[in-house]
Amino acid sequence: MMNNCKKYLWMLVAALSLFCAVACNKEEEEEETKPSMTGTIKFDLPTYIPINELRQLTASGITYPEKVDYKWMIKAMYSDTLYGESVIVRFPDSLGTFVVTSLATADGYYVSTTSKETTTVDTTALIGSLQGLSVASSYFVDPRDKKTYGYETIGKLDWFTENLAWEGCGAPFKSSEIMTHIFGRYYSWNEATGGVSADGLGAGPQGACPPGWSVPTNADWVDLATAMNDGKELKFHDLWVEIGERASAIAYFNETKMWEYWPDNLHTNDFYWNGLPCGYSLQNNGNFKGIYEYGMWWSATEKDASKAYYRYIYMKESSFPASYGAKNDYGMTVRCVRIASE
Repeated sequence: MMNNCKKYLWMLVAALSLFCAVACNKEEEEEETKPSMTGTIKFDLPTYIPINELRQLTASGITYPEKVDYKWMIKAMYSDTLYGESVIVRFPDSLGTFVVTSLATADGYYVSTTSKETTTVDTTALIGSLQGLSVASSYFVDPRDKKTYGYETIGKLDWFTENLAWEGCGAPFKSSEIMTHIFGRYYSWNEATGGVSADGLGAGPQGACPPGWSVPTNADWVDLATAMNDGKELKFHDLWVEIGERASAIAYFNETKMWEYWPDNLHTNDFYWNGLPCGYSLQNNGNFKGIYEYGMWWSATEKDASKAYYRYIYMKESSFPASYGAKNDYGMTVRCVRIASE
């Protein structure tokens, strides 16, 4: 009797296992035959966004089926799912990085999703995203857009203590306009200078700079280095050892240290020039490189018909050497200068 019970129990277990296997296989077959939607969800969201930004998000890109329902998930901001092809959301008034996910659903189709990250930015001067810069002793208001720039008299010239942020040309970091207020803008040499090469002290073209200011020439850069070298003259093509250290600042963006610590470059910022490692751009500002590693600034003096000079600071070294790049292939930051008043 006991043996028969065991036999029937074994047969029951086997039957249940077979049933489960058949059911699972059926579900897998149904899943495999379920079609995907045609197209990919798209929505516009910059990599960086102002704090407290009220923004409309609109999903598109699914071409089939014709009728789909859209949902939005922003877990760090909203506990509930948002519904609709277009929604209006308010980003926090605090710093952080947020993941926004858009989902498209339709009966009988796989769910389609797209996620993007954005980081909030605060441009407030004292408590904002950019901290650690020296405060300039003088200020200038650009009459074109009313932006205010700090400047210091170094040597025979007044120098901007921040990167040019004029929006008449050039591009912001990662297509995020708010970053113009943090890093300045990235300009090709032709955009920066208007295609005009020059040399001589204070003799550069106005280019993208405000009226009364100019893009620094090789001679202007030499005057800066000589002043930072305690008056001992340097040549343009010298390495300018220790000048990069004296021209760069220990700064923080959203509480992240921008220059990585290296003992050969302590970023003493002795002259309040506030050099930052904003890197450079390629492919018409579609590809940004060298962020937090290099600071790079154009000279108004060309090397030849297709290339122009620039100066750069590398995070590991105290120097401030010169190099040259293609006038239209590179996007770099710009400082503006003018002859200092007596």
